[in-house]
Amino acid sequence: MTKNRYMAIVEYGKKLVEMSADMKPLQRDYARVRIRANGVCATDVKLVDGVGFHPELPFVPGHEPAGQVEEVNSDLEKYRDYVGRRFVVHPHITCGECENCLSGRENVCLAVKGSLGISINGAFSEYVDVPLRNLIPVPDNMDFPSAALAGGVVAVPLLAIRNLGDLVNRDVVVIGTGGLAMVAIQILKNAGSNVIVVGRKDEKLQMASKLGAAFAINSMQTDYVKEIKNYTRGIGADYVVDLAGDPKEVPVAINSLKRGGTFSVVGYSSSTVNLDYKKIALDAIKIQGSRSYTRNDLRISVDLIKNHLVKPLISHRFPLESANEAISVVRSGTSMGRVILEF
Repeated sequence: MTKNRYMAIVEYGKKLVEMSADMKPLQRDYARVRIRANGVCATDVKLVDGVGFHPELPFVPGHEPAGQVEEVNSDLEKYRDYVGRRFVVHPHITCGECENCLSGRENVCLAVKGSLGISINGAFSEYVDVPLRNLIPVPDNMDFPSAALAGGVVAVPLLAIRNLGDLVNRDVVVIGTGGLAMVAIQILKNAGSNVIVVGRKDEKLQMASKLGAAFAINSMQTDYVKEIKNYTRGIGADYVVDLAGDPKEVPVAINSLKRGGTFSVVGYSSSTVNLDYKKIALDAIKIQGSRSYTRNDLRISVDLIKNHLVKPLISHRFPLESANEAISVVRSGTSMGRVILEF
C-alpha cells in the first residue's frame, strides 16, 4: 500500500500540518501521479486563511501540479505507456458530457465533480490520483516547475486573452504585476499588442518593461486612467485584463477603456464591486469573467514554454514540508514570480 505524505489545512487561519495516510486503490481510468512540483498562489492563501472556498477539513491544497505517473488502471491501449512519463495535471474533474464540456469549455463544466486543491484534496502531497484524461504530456527536457506553471501561471491568462478578440496593434491594459501578469505581458507582446501595465511596485514594473510592456504605470504615484487616456490619444484602451482582483480598482480601471472596450475579470476577491451603470451602458462596455483554463489551453501553454515564447518567472522554491513558509511568501505579495513547492 502506497503511503502518501501531505500538508493539510486542519483549521482555517492556522498553519498547515504535515500528515500521512495510506492511499486507496486506484480507480478505473485513473493514474497515480508522483508530484514533483506544484505552484503556490493567492487561491491557496485564501483557502488557508478561510476567506475563499471552504472544503471539509482536513484538506490538502494544491492545484498546479506536475509529476510522473507511477501507476495506471485502464484497459485502454493508449494509456499503457504513461507509466514513468512526465505530465502536467489539469485540475478539474469534469463530467465530459454537458454542453460546456462538449464545446471545449470544461473549465466551466455544468456538472463538475470537483477541482484538485479546491474541493478535493490536492497536490501539497507526494501523490495524487487523477483521471487519465486530465494528464497533458510534457517534454522530457522540460523541468517540473516549468511544467507545473504551464497550468496555473500560463494557461490562466492565456484563456482570458484568447477570449478578448483581435489583439494585433490593440492597446491592452494589464492590472497587476504578479506571476500571471508577467506571463500575460509576454503572451500579449507575442500577439502584437501594445501592453500597458498598472502596478504598485517600481521593481515589478521595471520587470514588466523588460518583458515587453510598452508603458508601465505606478498607480500609487499617478492617475493611471489619465495616463492611459494620454497614451491612447484620448480614446482609451481596447481591453483591460484584471489579474490583481482588487475590488477598489475595478470601477477605476473600467474608466480607462474606450467605448466598446472589454474588461476581463481574472483575479477576484470575496468583496462586491459598485460599478457605474451609465458608463457601462452608454459606452457599451463588455465585462467578462475568465475562470481557470481548459485542457487545450494547457496543451498550448506547454508548447509556448517549450518553444521559448513564454517564460514563467519563479521567485522561491520550497520543499513540501516548508509549505507554510511558501504560503507566507505568497501572502506577503513580495515575490517577483511564482512560488514553487519542489519535491
